Amino acid sequence: MTPTSWRVLLAGALAAGLVGWLMFQASYGSLVQLPTYAAVSAGLMAGFELVLARVVAQKVHGVARGRQMHPIQIARAAALAKASSLAGALLLGLYAGFFTWLLPKRGRLAAADHDLLVAGISGGACLLLVVAALLLERACRTPEPPED
Repeated sequence: MTPTSWRVLLAGALAAGLVGWLMFQASYGSLVQLPTYAAVSAGLMAGFELVLARVVAQKVHGVARGRQMHPIQIARAAALAKASSLAGALLLGLYAGFFTWLLPKRGRLAAADHDLLVAGISGGACLLLVVAALLLERACRTPEPPED
């Protein structure tokens, strides 16, 4: 498995941002308000992955006492990290597209202020998810063998 490329994450975020902007441009009036607690799931997932990254890093480098992690557990954590980083980047782009479309309309549309706040907070939570996923992926790497 190769490490996640920042270019793939950036391209996904930019493409999703364009889609989000176009989607809001085409149908903002017919959409429901963004859910107030949209950022909660991304924030909880980011917190979980940060804790998991710390645990995995300690187990892989032999710092933590107790039972070692099974290699399948580490592989599953790496797969979770890869999926979360891409999903977080796509959602970050989508919320950024919403945010950039809503920013000039603040105060002029009824729900724009609420949606602008939710898009900003959710985008921040998704950015945190991407960072946490990349840290988890890094923690899952096999340590370099010691030099003789």
